[in-house]
Amino acid sequence: MHHDTLHAIASVLIDARRSGVAADETPWKDTSLTADDAYAVHDEVAAALGWTIAPELPSHWKGGGPSPTSTAVFAQLPGPWVQPSPGRLSVRDFHRLGIEIEVAFRLARDVTAEDLAARGTHDAVALLDAMAVTIELVDFRWRGTDRAPGMLKLADLQSNGALVVGDWTPIRSVDWTAQTAVLQIDGREVGRYQGAHPCGDPLWMTPQWLQHAVLRQGQLAAGSVLTTGSWCGMVWLEGPARVDAVFEGIGEARLTLG
Repeated sequence: MHHDTLHAIASVLIDARRSGVAADETPWKDTSLTADDAYAVHDEVAAALGWTIAPELPSHWKGGGPSPTSTAVFAQLPGPWVQPSPGRLSVRDFHRLGIEIEVAFRLARDVTAEDLAARGTHDAVALLDAMAVTIELVDFRWRGTDRAPGMLKLADLQSNGALVVGDWTPIRSVDWTAQTAVLQIDGREVGRYQGAHPCGDPLWMTPQWLQHAVLRQGQLAAGSVLTTGSWCGMVWLEGPARVDAVFEGIGEARLTLG
């Protein structure tokens, strides 16, 4: 993709972040973009907004994809919008309020290109040491919100608004088909989900995450975190609320939107 096009997309996303006014995606709605194009936009937006993280420091990532046989896509999340549970955010900082409840995994040690070449990726899960419940707040910097083209949403950090991370527990073998997750809003249970990860096993993308991050920045630091996709689909909120996510046997997270 021509550099000028990617710079223009990054510029309007930067403006949307700074102004709080959603950008018009229609000039690029028919533009053919690749995931690498979207990642180039990520880098430019992060640099402009002071979000760039040195590779030797832990980072937070969002991953996703339609199936374990597909190529996953990733977004490195801005540090200012990652909070430990209980998280507290203002509804005024977001265009839309979409809630996803997820499980995240933490990297136990630094991983370099040499490590991946020596180990391969068949034992990538062995490089993880802990897991935690997360609540992702999904938001859109595009005026078309969830109707914007997929690659433009990927360019907009996969529509991430913020991430709240619960307490860490040591990683263990989990029967993900039997795993139960509960979503509560203002103390009322609105959904109970068993084996509801869209790809079955949320760990399926771990090898691709390691490859993606190490290829782009030379290494991935110990303590880096990957959150792995919604168990509840998308639940939309209309305004202030308290959100609780509980994954039985793993933990919980809380977000208060005021």
